[in-house]
Amino acid sequence: MGITGNIGAGKSTVSNFLRAMGYHVFNADFIAKRLLLKGFPAYNKVVEAFGKGVLREDGEIDTKKLGEIVFSSREKLNLLTSITHPLVLREIGAIRELYKEDLAFLEAAVLFEYRWEKHFDKIVTVFAYRGQRLLRAAKRFGLKEAIRRDKFQLPYSEKLRKTDYLICNTKDMLHLRLQVEELVKALEETCG
Repeated sequence: MGITGNIGAGKSTVSNFLRAMGYHVFNADFIAKRLLLKGFPAYNKVVEAFGKGVLREDGEIDTKKLGEIVFSSREKLNLLTSITHPLVLREIGAIRELYKEDLAFLEAAVLFEYRWEKHFDKIVTVFAYRGQRLLRAAKRFGLKEAIRRDKFQLPYSEKLRKTDYLICNTKDMLHLRLQVEELVKALEETCG
């Protein structure tokens, strides 16, 4: 199952609830960051494409610096995704194969933006109002960066047309947790 939603919607909180309930939950961003480590498949290609200026003193890629570069230009973002996404999709395929008999989830903010929906049986979209999302994301990235990243994502009006399950993260944590429990119950009934 894919979990998606725009920046600050609460995808990671939903994922954490699912993990706490004992489900396998993976994260496309974590997979991509691992692939950027020295010795992993994307490292040399990214350094070649973006230069040694993206490296930290220890020789690893500074993902914060790389993020600032790619979220300043659609062209640079496309260059990075042309390197990392085929590798991430290969990992997603391996995860699907490994957990094909289990209910497993993969969190991917850009699931619809890059047409990954065909790689998932069902899609769960986490929704929150733009103001709520930007306030949450600003705590992590700063408001200016949160707004900039939000512009690279599809509006919910497009995402909801392709969504199988919707979770509204517009109230408190208890309300969110109850929706996750209902989601799992529905998925276990239909997929189990």
